[in-house]
Amino acid sequence: MIGLIMKDILVMRKLMKSYLLLIVIYIILAYLDFFDYSFIITFVQIILAVMPISAFAYDELAKWDRYAMSLPLGRSKVVGARYLFVLALTLFTVAMGLAGTALLYLAHQVDPLEMFVTLMVSTAIGLLLPTILLPLSYKLGAERARPYLYAIVFIPVIAFVLLVKAEIIDFSALNRLNGLSPTAILGGSTLLPLAGLAGLAVSYLISCRVAAGKEY
Repeated sequence: MIGLIMKDILVMRKLMKSYLLLIVIYIILAYLDFFDYSFIITFVQIILAVMPISAFAYDELAKWDRYAMSLPLGRSKVVGARYLFVLALTLFTVAMGLAGTALLYLAHQVDPLEMFVTLMVSTAIGLLLPTILLPLSYKLGAERARPYLYAIVFIPVIAFVLLVKAEIIDFSALNRLNGLSPTAILGGSTLLPLAGLAGLAVSYLISCRVAAGKEY
């Protein structure tokens, strides 16, 4: 499985270098107060969450799936390697987010708790995308699954904006969070990525089931 993960990393290395440069630039822009940190970390999480779908596209072009699914490892481990690649990307983005948080805290004395909560929420969002898209990619293929990405990203955003404009969503309820202790906020926000990991585990089982019954 390590070899399969390394294969994904090597295939995506040029794209990963470009994204790494983009992340560094965004952190510098946040340091210079050109961009808000919340926007940057969420944007970066979404970009990296889409990378496994790009890996599917490269696999399809190279006819890799037909070869990989015939390996003695078994289809479940081939699928598992792709999910471990997702976890590796998630850990990378969390590490970069923590580094950015520390940098901005030292430079501008911003609230580290608020930035940590933002990082946890964005991490949960970053896990949600592959949780939904990976089973669809195994079922439909990368190109046919790609439109669902836009639906997953844009439909909730549009719905949220419409609900806010219609004054259906009341932000005054968020004021209650001010009464919570930092420990409670920290613990609650940490649960969000854990919920994302639980969803990813369920997604893995679904993908294994799809891959087991698919002809390559």
